[in-house]
Amino acid sequence: MIKDGAESLSSLEEPTEESLLLQIQALGQLPSPSHTALRLFTLLQSGESGLKDIVAVVKSDPTLTVRLLRLANRPGNGAVRPAVAVEEALVRLGLNAAVHLAAGLSVLDEALANQSGEVSAYLDLCSRSLAAAVTAEWLCSQPGIPAGAAEMFTCALLARVGQLALLRFYPDAYSGFLETTEDVDDLVRLERQNFGIDHVAIGTALLNDWGFPAVLVEVIRLAESSLEDRAGNERKVVMAQVLHAAWEIAPLLVEGATEALLPVVRETLAMLGVSSSDQDVQRAVMRLQKGWDVWCKDHGLDAPGSGGEGSAAGSLRPDGTPVVTVVLYAEPTALKPAWIAALQNAGYRVTEASTLEESGRVLTAGHAEIMIAMVHQQTLFVHAATLSAMVAGNGHAALLLHDVHDEQEHAELLLLGMDAVLPLEVSPALLCAQVARASRRIQEHRMLENERGSHRKILSQLAATTRKLHRQTLTDPLTGLANRRMADAFLKRHWAQAERRRSPLSCLLIDLDNFKQINDAHGHDAGDRVLQELAGILKRQVRQEDLAVRLGGDEFLMVCPLATESDMEVLRKRLMAAAARVTLETGPLVFSTGIAERNPITMKSPGDLLRAADQKLIRVKRGR
Repeated sequence: MIKDGAESLSSLEEPTEESLLLQIQALGQLPSPSHTALRLFTLLQSGESGLKDIVAVVKSDPTLTVRLLRLANRPGNGAVRPAVAVEEALVRLGLNAAVHLAAGLSVLDEALANQSGEVSAYLDLCSRSLAAAVTAEWLCSQPGIPAGAAEMFTCALLARVGQLALLRFYPDAYSGFLETTEDVDDLVRLERQNFGIDHVAIGTALLNDWGFPAVLVEVIRLAESSLEDRAGNERKVVMAQVLHAAWEIAPLLVEGATEALLPVVRETLAMLGVSSSDQDVQRAVMRLQKGWDVWCKDHGLDAPGSGGEGSAAGSLRPDGTPVVTVVLYAEPTALKPAWIAALQNAGYRVTEASTLEESGRVLTAGHAEIMIAMVHQQTLFVHAATLSAMVAGNGHAALLLHDVHDEQEHAELLLLGMDAVLPLEVSPALLCAQVARASRRIQEHRMLENERGSHRKILSQLAATTRKLHRQTLTDPLTGLANRRMADAFLKRHWAQAERRRSPLSCLLIDLDNFKQINDAHGHDAGDRVLQELAGILKRQVRQEDLAVRLGGDEFLMVCPLATESDMEVLRKRLMAAAARVTLETGPLVFSTGIAERNPITMKSPGDLLRAADQKLIRVKRGR
């Protein structure tokens, strides 16, 4: 029976998903859209800005402009002529879809720029996200698919943003989980067991925080749910089917596994109701791989078989210091060969870019640390703002070569974040000196980031240890069931929910019969085995939403939200039947039970519910 103090509930609550998300946000930087994308979100949500305002923001980001034009001009979009202006691209894509696309691409760019060099799983996840986006966009070009290409491209990009967050916060442990299983249900179970939160919950919280449309958040959730939840022809369900299929295909696309892609693509098209011949499937796979290759180059990723340069990281000089790579964007000039020769003689690796956008992609993808860009007066500040966004906070540097001679403009450029502002006719010696200065700053930044990474690792280990200790305070060590403190918190929370929703809440008290005699006759070890056997029965019979508790001694409790007294009677019979099948050295496993359902009129607190169950338990034991 319930001991004294049953009515006083502990104030200790289990850590909520919200509190765990705040811990992750505090200890490990979460993925986030760029300032440009957030500005676009703000303009879109205000309802007071038109196409002209959004065009102006998009044009301030040349890389985003190119990407929007590319997606607007994708094959199979039904347009009679290509879009050549930002305005046309935005109208063709739709303002909402374009803004969401900007957010998704900027999150990927930020993720690639801040990847951990210690975790290969991070880069692999970024690659799969982009591959899934390319696949989802391609699937939307199939006849009869009621989903927008830009919308699905963005959903696929952001579907696993919660995994990116966990990789930053728990790099070693979480990369191990990703290697262990590709099954989403297994992964979510491992996440909740070890971290108390899963990537779906983190991703949903992030998307909601950014103002991502609720219907698209629901599509992402459905895509990771059971097959039954993805059945039907409703638009959001079909979108979830497309998204799930895109993530099934993505790993094969990243690996360049053409032979393996053919049957998977065929099955996916059949699942979506698209009839296709073997030749159709072969052409589809070729088109898909071609699109993937284009986006890989855009983000500085190495597509399979491309023979890509790979990251500059890891190359060392003879003295053991890292080789620094410089990407140079400059028009033909008499000094250009001398600049390149001087930089190479100084030990720098030099790669040339044909456009400013290309040099920015090389930089943000981690293939170079320093950018040297030639910019003329008429476009100086537009390009300077773009460059500043590329290098801000990423351990990169930007040096401008220009034809402006105004000191005030020089000062403004330096305030924008440029590391140096140099004349077009800069000497090779001065250029090398400025690159060396920027290189030292980058090395200092890397050392600081390494120290911060070590601190974050220590803090994450401390957080994991704290969670483990917290679980221990809420768990019975002998049986592994929840203890009284967790039961109090669980009851308190679900009592409040039952009051708000006017839903049922029931509990079942269990008391072992003749437990004292078992201990006296067979010893406490045998008594412990009886308790563990009963606990095992409760664990096997409990629903996911229920809580099985050892209150202390030989007393147990089942708390079942959304269950009525008749439901609890069914549960009681199942427990009795399971106990009857158990054979112990101490004899039959026999116990008494008391059931109570929350009565909103006569019961004012969880303590009233427990007392009602206790009174029924007492009557049952007296009747024996």
